[in-house]
Order: sequence, then C-alpha cells, then structure tokens
Amino acid sequence: MSLFLEMRRRHVFRAAVAYTVVWWLLVQVAGLLLDAFEAPPWIFQGLILLLAAGFPVAMVLAWFFELTPSGLVRSDGEDEDDLSAATIRGYLNPIVIGMLSAAVILFALDKFVWTDDPLIEAPMADSVSVRTSSLAVLPFSNRSSVAEDAYFVDGIHDDILTLLAKIESFKVVSRTSVMRFRDFTKSVPEIGRELNVRYILEGGVQRAGKQVRINAQLIDARSDEHLWAETFDRELSTENLFAIQSEIARAIAAALDAELSPADEQQLDSVPTESLDAYDAYLLGRQSLLETGMEALEQAVAHFEQAVAIDGQFAGAFAGICEAHLSLYTKTGDTEYFDRAEAACNRALAIDGNLVEVHSALGRLFRHHGEYGRAETEQRKALATRPQNIEALIELGFTLSLQGRIREAEAVLIEAESLQPDHWPVHDALFTFYRNYDDSQDRFDRAVQHAMRVVELLPDSASAWNNLGTAYYSLQQYDAAKSAWDRALELEPTRTAFTNRGLQYYYEGRYADSAEMQSKAIELAPNDHRAWGRLAESYRLMGGNEAESRAAYATAIRLAEAMLEINEQDWKTSGLLATYYAQSDRPEDARLEIESALEISGRDPEALLYAALVANERGDVDFALQALEEMVEANEAFRLYIVDDPDLKSLQGNARFDRLTDPGAAGR
Repeated sequence: MSLFLEMRRRHVFRAAVAYTVVWWLLVQVAGLLLDAFEAPPWIFQGLILLLAAGFPVAMVLAWFFELTPSGLVRSDGEDEDDLSAATIRGYLNPIVIGMLSAAVILFALDKFVWTDDPLIEAPMADSVSVRTSSLAVLPFSNRSSVAEDAYFVDGIHDDILTLLAKIESFKVVSRTSVMRFRDFTKSVPEIGRELNVRYILEGGVQRAGKQVRINAQLIDARSDEHLWAETFDRELSTENLFAIQSEIARAIAAALDAELSPADEQQLDSVPTESLDAYDAYLLGRQSLLETGMEALEQAVAHFEQAVAIDGQFAGAFAGICEAHLSLYTKTGDTEYFDRAEAACNRALAIDGNLVEVHSALGRLFRHHGEYGRAETEQRKALATRPQNIEALIELGFTLSLQGRIREAEAVLIEAESLQPDHWPVHDALFTFYRNYDDSQDRFDRAVQHAMRVVELLPDSASAWNNLGTAYYSLQQYDAAKSAWDRALELEPTRTAFTNRGLQYYYEGRYADSAEMQSKAIELAPNDHRAWGRLAESYRLMGGNEAESRAAYATAIRLAEAMLEINEQDWKTSGLLATYYAQSDRPEDARLEIESALEISGRDPEALLYAALVANERGDVDFALQALEEMVEANEAFRLYIVDDPDLKSLQGNARFDRLTDPGAAGR
C-alpha cells in the first residue's frame, strides 16, 4: 500500500486539518485576550512556536493511534471494517465540521464586526471601552529667549487643553496629570501607557516682539506614528492666538475622524477678549489660581482685576475673580471675600450667561450661600455643555452631599476620579467627602487614602499635609498626624496648620500651647470664628483667663452669626455657634441653634456631638448621653471623639458613658 493511502487510512490528513483549524482558532482568541490584558509580545510569540512544534507530534500520534467507539487506541495497521470506519467518521466529521464553522464565524466577526475604529479605545483602567479619543496634551515647551514667558506658554497650553476638553468626542487628560511630563525623557508610547491614552499632542511656543510661533504635532501613542503636524507663524494678537487654538482643535478632530457638533463649533469660534494686555493679565491670574496659598490667591485677584480694568466685558476674568475670592473666603471665613465673589459672579453672568466657567463659579457661589437647588442647576448647566468638566463634577458632588444625597454624591465624585485619576482636586474632594459627609463605617480610612494621594501629587503643598494630618487624627493615629502637621508648618505657616496644631495640644491637655497656636492662626485669619472659638476653649480650660475666654467667645459668636447670614443652611457653623452660646451663658440661644443644626443635618453624628456638648453644659446629662449613644449607633468611628473631648470628662463614672468609651462593654 502506498504511503498516501496508508496516511489516509490512518486518518492523518483528517487530523492535520483538525489541528490546523484548532491552531488558527487558538491564535485568534489568544490575540484578542492577550491584547485586552496588554500582555507582553513574547507570550503570543511563544504560543505560536509551541503550536508549530506540536504539529509534527500530532501527526505522529495520528499515525500510531486512532479514535474508536471505545476511545483512543493504538492502531494495529490492519484494515478496519466498514462498520468501524463509519462509526469513526460519525465521531470525527461533526468535530471537524464544528471547528471549521467556528473558524468561519470568528473570521466574519473579525472582518466585519470587530473593525479597527480609531474612535474605539482599548479597555481603560476600569475595563470599560469608550467611544471617545483619549488624548493627553503635554506641556508646551517655552522656545522664547525670555524665561518669564513661561506663564504665557503655559496659558496657551492650558487654553488648547481646555478647548479640546470641550469637544464631546474627546476624553482629555487633566492638566495636573500631564504637568509631570514637562521635562519628560520618556518615549511617547511610555507616556501613553502611563496616562492610559491613545493620542499625544505636544508642541512649543515662541514669542518674539510682535510675532508668535506655535507648533504642534499629534502622535499615535501606540505606534509612535505622527498623524498631524503644523507650525503657525502669526502676528501676536488675541484674534490670531484664538484662531490658532481653534485651527489646532479642528485639525486634531479631522485627524481622528471626530465630528464637531454645532456647540463645538461655537466654542471654537468664541473670542473671550480682543485685548492682548487683558488676555496676558488673565493668563497670569489663572497661573496664580492653580496654587493653593493665600498669597497666590491674592495675586490671582490682582491679575484678574487688571484684566477687567482693561476689558470690562471679559467674562472669564470676572469668573476668575469670583473663584479666587471664594477660595479666600473658605480659607479665612471673612464674609467680605464672599460679597466680592458674589458681585464678580453676577457681573460675569450678565456678560456671558453661556460660559461654562461662569456656571461653575455660580454653582460654587450658590453652594456656599446654602442655595443648593440653584447650585445644582448651575453645575448641571456646566456639565451639559462640557460633560467631562471635572470642577463641575466636584462641585455637584459637594452639593449633593449637603442635600443628604450621600450615595449620589459619592458616585459623582468617583466618576470624576475615573475621568482624571491623577487630578489632585478630585482626591482632595474625596478626602473632604469621606471626612465630612460620608456615613460609612470606614469613612476615615478612605479619607486617609485620598489625603495621601494628594500629598503624593502635591508634596510641597501645606494644605495637602494639613488634610493628611486631620485624616490621621480622625483615626487616633496621633504620631502620624503630628508628623503631617509638622511638615505643613515647615512648608507654610497657614491658619489651618496653626489651628490643627492647637487642636492637638488642646486634646493633649496643653491648653496654654493650644492658645498660642490659635492666636497665631488668628493673626493670619482674623475673621475665622473657628480659631476664635478654639482660643476661647483653651483660655477657659487654662484657668485664670476667664475674661480673655469670654472676649474670644464673643468674637467667635459675632463671626459665626455673620457666616450664617450668608448661609443659614450651614449646620456645622450652627453647631459650633450653639457651643459658643452654651459657654457664654446663653442657654436658650444654644438650644435653638443646636435644634436647627440637628434638623438641617438630618441628625448627622457631628451635629449630635455638638448637641451632647451643649446639653452637658446646660446640665441635661440624660440628653447628652442619649445624643452620644445615637451618634455612636449612627457611626462607630465617632466613638473616638467621646474619649478625647475634655468637656465630656465630667461624665466619667456614669455607666452609660463608660459603655460608650469602652466598645467591649457594649455587649455586657
């Protein structure tokens, strides 16, 4: 018998077909799965080599073994009877046909369904594919001979990034995430993988006299292929600058086959100011606004005011004034800052009611004013125009928190984090949310995680270290809190840093040291009722400083009442004011104020703590214990505050109080 006939009789050809089909199927499926998990190329290459090496082995096995109704047996080389052959074909034919059918289906899916669409991204970090072009705009290089032009270059970069972020088809990485690549030495594919983006835009700006040159190039981060590049040489004017930015955005949209909506076109055609000097001052203001210190915020106000002095119709600059004054208000508690912010916001709204920055600023203003419905409306207007506006998402998260919609708020803030995982304001917002609003048992642990992330992103920020210390303190990790607060004071002697150090001394019983720290805080923020209230507490417990304590309480009351005139929904200020009243022989005012705080907050654990302090001072021990029990039942983490507060030590020896300070006694 010839070799060909013998191979046919032993079903070697049929085994070869089956092995080839299985080989092809495995390669296709492995290619999809390994690409999805971003496996190194050697795994795929090794699989192909393994399958190739297995082919001759499979053919040898097919020669010596055959599939029978009894299973796989060694071939004896004799002719099989017709019944056995038919039975074997009955087993093998469906298997081969099935594998061929699977191969055809997979080929059709790969050819006609799983097409290579540039707008379909590879799986993101959260394993959800998005139909947007993920894009990172790297910091532009300053190619001018003047180093001071860096702010101008950063402003152009920020404008282009913001303009691209307004286009619905793009998912643009935040400025915070890309700034660490300012002086990058990594390759574009490496940066693309770190930022989890498909495309990279890089460029440079050169300003010389009355001329400006801007060059930009778009690169596919996966292949390192240049998709588009252009150099723009123009006379330096705002009209030309905004025209260049629009041309870059349109060129990128064309390169990525992204359609621009009418709203996108309107954004690209807008010219916020026709004055180059006003625009220059505005860029300086925005640069200062990116920092967190008092001096930087005051500089931002000065630059923005210079811009509007030149161009009284510059809505973006008025929105900047509003943002800067609101930040100063939150840092100092000085209501004059709030009044100035409100005036600037209203002016911006009158000039351009469609500007996203105006809606964002108004949303923040209304939130601080306690008008949460109006705040939410403005924030959603900003998001309707720019769905990926991180600042608007953060503000919406805070507004929902203040309305008691905790899980909605958490979802919004987590969405912001998923869009910009390396954007420090997102983690700062999540720290604030878990520290001040969340009702979960592990809220303080989560607050620490996000505070640590802000420190990683802003290692030289005193505010970041202050928050980390506060988060540690909430977990009674006092040594870690002290280290963080020490670092904050080294970086910048802020009101918050001195206040936190004063609180540490207060709970340690070092009341004179606490008073010294609060006095330093007041020097920096004389209109902050919290520092005055804590100074009053320290004087009261020192002994021999009753007059100073009464005077400090009186100032704290006046300042807290002024804040409540701005936002009567601010239950935290109401709760603290109630404690000031209680220590100032105004028991009825204290009762009314704490009832308001409990009602507005929905009996939040922190409000219950203030209620216990007020009741204990008024001599209502039963109500104080009831409030503390309700507080701990609502959130176990608040048990820590019972142990530390010196004003509750008078309850020691009471069985109910002792059970609260000893978690193990609760079940006995």
